[in-house]
Amino acid sequence: MPMATHKGARPHEKEVIKTCIDLALHSVDHGCIFIIDLGGKGGYYTKVYRSLGTEEGKPLSVLNERDKYIIKHLATMDGATIIDKNGSMREFGVTLKKHDTFFGHGKRHAFALGTSKLKGKICILASEEDRHVRIFRDGICVVDMDAKTHIPNSLRFKLVEFLEKPLPAALKSNGIKASVLDSPPIPAMAIITGGTVMLSEGFERLRYVL
Repeated sequence: MPMATHKGARPHEKEVIKTCIDLALHSVDHGCIFIIDLGGKGGYYTKVYRSLGTEEGKPLSVLNERDKYIIKHLATMDGATIIDKNGSMREFGVTLKKHDTFFGHGKRHAFALGTSKLKGKICILASEEDRHVRIFRDGICVVDMDAKTHIPNSLRFKLVEFLEKPLPAALKSNGIKASVLDSPPIPAMAIITGGTVMLSEGFERLRYVL
């Protein structure tokens, strides 16, 4: 099956990404990492706890209102929460194996950045340190948002559309040259704070009034 991140996510996959962003925004008091696994190789984490499911034996889902409350609290435990492309919580509290340096931040950011280098993995991190939510893809922090900023649904869906595109296409559609990919990883391509969105760091800044 074609990778959703390169061919365009299916409607329910878009909703999964948006919902995990929402859950992260509501988890900044304690911090969390959601790994949205759209495909690619496994083996990138070590399981710590037994898998949880519903009374019917089905996995908990971020697309189920009753399950979302449970998932949100499980996600604040140490480790990462794995969500598949259908919205099912596959694991929680796992230990991630791949990490990389994210200057100015600790281990949680390092593991989110490292894991995002794997094909088909989108990492959404809520930081209790500065109350920001950061989204990592292809080894780059592509979105950095202040949780205090009100983000309307229309913008959240635009973020999902930005996340689902290959990086060159996403950059071109937002007016930024693809040569950015030849540069060192930038801290964040989309900064959301105080009612504006800026695609930034050394490139022409595009501003959207919310």
